[in-house]
Amino acid sequence: MTLRQPVVAGRFYSADKKALETELESFLIKKEKIKNVFAIIAPHAGYTYSGKTAGAVYSCIDIPDVVFVLSPNHTGLGSPISLDPAEGWSTPLGTIKTDLSILNKVKEKVPLAEFDPSAQKMEHALEVQLPFIQTMNPNAKIVPITLSGFPFGVMQRLGIAISEIMLAEEAATGKRPLIVASSDMTHFESVDSAKRKDMMAIDQIKKLDTQGFLKTVDENDISLCGYYPISVTIEAAVHYSNKKGKPMIVDLVDYTNSGMVTGDTNEVVAYAGIVLHD
Repeated sequence: MTLRQPVVAGRFYSADKKALETELESFLIKKEKIKNVFAIIAPHAGYTYSGKTAGAVYSCIDIPDVVFVLSPNHTGLGSPISLDPAEGWSTPLGTIKTDLSILNKVKEKVPLAEFDPSAQKMEHALEVQLPFIQTMNPNAKIVPITLSGFPFGVMQRLGIAISEIMLAEEAATGKRPLIVASSDMTHFESVDSAKRKDMMAIDQIKKLDTQGFLKTVDENDISLCGYYPISVTIEAAVHYSNKKGKPMIVDLVDYTNSGMVTGDTNEVVAYAGIVLHD
C-alpha cells in the first residue's frame, strides 16, 4: 500500500500515539450531536492553538464512512485541484485509507482535477484533520483534495460534482458522506479586527452565498486561508439542497483565536468551527 507519511506530526500535534490520544480526548467532549450534518469547516493550526475549536465542531457531529477532506494549498506545489493518489495516509494513530473509487469519480466529473501527490509533500491543512476523523470513526475512508488558484466557475463545477457523488453514495448505501473544509480565519491582526472581519465572512457562509463570500473576503482583505475549500463546500451544499428540496442550515459552533493561548491580542490567528446541516 502506498502511504502518504505525516509531515507535521511532532510539530502541529504529538507524534506519540498515547500522547496524541490524550490530546484528542481533551478536545473531543461529550455534547449533543447535530443531526443530518452535510459539512463542517474546521481549523488546521497546531492543536495547542486551534484544537479546542476543532474539537468543538467534531464533538457535535458523527463521522460517516466516507469523508471528503478539502484543504487549501499553503505551499504552491501541485495542480489547482490536486487529488492525492496515495492508498492511505499514515498518522501516529495508524493508517486511514483513501477511497480511490470516489477520487476517480471526482476526476471523471472534473477533468481539471489531477492525481498529484506534490501538493501534499509539505502541506499541513489536510493532515491535521485526520486524527480527529480516525478517533471518531476508525473505519472512515477519506477523499483528499487540495485546492488553489481557480475561478468561480470551476469552484461551482467541483462543488456540484462532489454533491452529485454524495447523492449517488447516499442513494446506493443509505449513508451520506461528509465534507470537511479545512480553514483558519483571519491571520495576524488584532482580536477586534479579526473578529469584525471574520463575522462578515461567516455571515456570507450562513447565507450560502459563495460570490458574496468571495467578494467580502476580497474587498475587506480577509486573510482566511480556506478560500477555495469553503467556496466549494458552499456550492456543494447549495446544489444538494436544491436537489433534495431541503433548506441547509449553517451554525457557528465555536470561534477562538491564538491570543487565548499566547496572551498576545495584537496579532492573532482566528479559528471557527462551523456546521452545515439539513
